[in-house]
Amino acid sequence: MTEQSLPRLPTLQQGDRINWEQVVLDIQRSAWLREKGQWTSLRAIAQEVGRTEGWVWNLKNIPCTEPKFHDGLLLIGLWVEKTGKLDLPLSSGT
Repeated sequence: MTEQSLPRLPTLQQGDRINWEQVVLDIQRSAWLREKGQWTSLRAIAQEVGRTEGWVWNLKNIPCTEPKFHDGLLLIGLWVEKTGKLDLPLSSGT
């Protein structure tokens, strides 16, 4: 990945956050689009970023769960690689 292809990290306004649930869902769905109905498993995502399946499950299913900085960057990198998107999904509020 070159510097030019890194995602543009949004300027977060007060109350805005990265929507980690959507990040995980986008990664899961990216395989579905390529492989005709096969979603990427939470386990596969966890292996890609060196975390546990439970860690990914928590990000997807527990509101307001956020990864530590380094873990978030790894997940964002995987998201960019799998989806080709550069604008991170945001959620407003708490």
